[in-house]
Amino acid sequence: MNTDHARTLELIRSAEAATLRALSGEGAAAGEAHRLTAEAARLLEPITEAGPCQRKGCTNTVMQRATGRPRLYCGAVCQQAAYWARKADAA
Repeated sequence: MNTDHARTLELIRSAEAATLRALSGEGAAAGEAHRLTAEAARLLEPITEAGPCQRKGCTNTVMQRATGRPRLYCGAVCQQAAYWARKADAA
């Protein structure tokens, strides 16, 4: 289980507990339940495959979130390697 999924599961469980408290009459728990549910939903945004990593020699697939800037590299290691390769080419 990756960190996003673990965090999402934790948020959903916390939201469920806050919802139960809100239903039993604790007023502040309703807002907490809403906040936790919204954060969990944000972490569960659809993720799609966008194609191959742009670093020369890498064959991994880049995973894209539904919103935000498109990713070019499969991860931080490839992004850094591509940076150093560009810097070496410029020198």
